[in-house]
Amino acid sequence: MERRILHVDIDAFLASVEQLRDPAVLGKPVAVGTGVVASRSYEARRRGVETAMPLHEALRRCPELLVRPGDARLVERYRQKVAEVLRQFSPVVEVCSLDDFYVDLTGVPSVVERALTAPTEVAGERSLVELSRQIRQRVRTETGLSVAQGLGSTRTVARLATTRAKPGGICEVPHGRERDFLADFPVAAVPGLGPKSQELLHKVGVESVRQLWSVDRELLRQSFGARGEDIWLRCRGLDVEPVRDTPTICSISRETSFEPSYDPQGQQRGFLRGLLVYLLDRAATELRQQRLLARTVKVRLRHVDGVSSERSRSMRDATDRTDLCAQVASDLLDVLLERRVMVRVVGVTLAALQPRGARQGGLFDAEDSAREKLFAAVDQVRRRHGFGALVMGAAGDLLGRLPHGPHGFRLRTPSLTK
Repeated sequence: MERRILHVDIDAFLASVEQLRDPAVLGKPVAVGTGVVASRSYEARRRGVETAMPLHEALRRCPELLVRPGDARLVERYRQKVAEVLRQFSPVVEVCSLDDFYVDLTGVPSVVERALTAPTEVAGERSLVELSRQIRQRVRTETGLSVAQGLGSTRTVARLATTRAKPGGICEVPHGRERDFLADFPVAAVPGLGPKSQELLHKVGVESVRQLWSVDRELLRQSFGARGEDIWLRCRGLDVEPVRDTPTICSISRETSFEPSYDPQGQQRGFLRGLLVYLLDRAATELRQQRLLARTVKVRLRHVDGVSSERSRSMRDATDRTDLCAQVASDLLDVLLERRVMVRVVGVTLAALQPRGARQGGLFDAEDSAREKLFAAVDQVRRRHGFGALVMGAAGDLLGRLPHGPHGFRLRTPSLTK
């Protein structure tokens, strides 16, 4: 059975999310970043704005550029939604980075089989372009985002095909045409060849993949070690690395950084506690959405002198209740704040996860039942009106101190990991 791998890349992801959040900037040059350009819209790209470019240079090239700090929480929600759409077409979806995914369409189920169209030029093979159009349309319908897609028999071919499909297009490389497709790419496009490796190849006159074919297989091994074999295979479209389904959630974390200010009352304990409870609320909401329970709560801080500290505590029974987890987190924060150095980063992790149905009931579960109904109602309100519709517990101390909107508090640098 011929392997069929789809690579999906979200076009101008961070900038596109900003345009979706604020329709007033649709069609205008937008950049996301806080010092350098992390993402830019295609309107900004046409004005010479590039990723990793200093913002002052971007503004020089495009004075009307609209610069936004971005909202990592909102971006994460969009990324998860795209992954959910892709899993409607295949059970094997690998989330590789912020904005790209691999999907294994080998041996596709019947719903996909029916979408296969006429044979390609290679005998016995049928195109998956029609299926890709369906995926593209469903992503657009459910998220508003545009995606570029590459189809090939290997991860390398599929990924490079996507570069030919941007923005918003589809590029399919039929089986047997991999070498022809790869030939004219620069060696910098081959995964596994970093800047130093490229420099070494350039010194001996190897600039393109076609020229890389002339390098002896053993010489590549001697020059680049174990990567040499991978490079030899990838540049010929022969690599067999599988698509790996994104692992089951092992923990749920929320973290942010901020600029601390001197507070004679003890490092702004009220602010830190409110921020911690807000992050915990975010994590516990995700916990309930995934129908999981957690036994362990971890709190971590990083101070302005670079020193990090962490404490964890396990509860007797696994839970998804925000109030119980928040109490444990607050107690841990009190222990960590014994160090009299200002804090720059605060984070919380819910670990030791187990399926919700695994919890054993108790004789006196009336309070638990009432709290479960409360948090179910809270989650329902937030799904309908946005996470920011309700602020719980000590997180109320952040009102007036951090920007607040339908999606919650605007954090400076959220890091949303699982």
